[in-house]
Amino acid sequence: MDIRWLKTFVVAAEFENLRKASEELYLTQPAISKHIKRLEEHLQIGLFERSGKKVILTDAGHYFLPFCQKANFKL
Repeated sequence: MDIRWLKTFVVAAEFENLRKASEELYLTQPAISKHIKRLEEHLQIGLFERSGKKVILTDAGHYFLPFCQKANFKL
């Protein structure tokens, strides 16, 4: 697991928008999507439901988010 995937997950969850997350992290939107997809594959759970430009946390995402926020990743 890459720590960047976790940071990307936190920022995307907080903004509920991949474009805004990409601006915050200075990454392209496809890179954001790739990080999230790899994290979901690694964990073998869906963290987001995609709805157009908006992303909505699944129950698993809501459960996982506080653990990642508490870790307070510094990149």
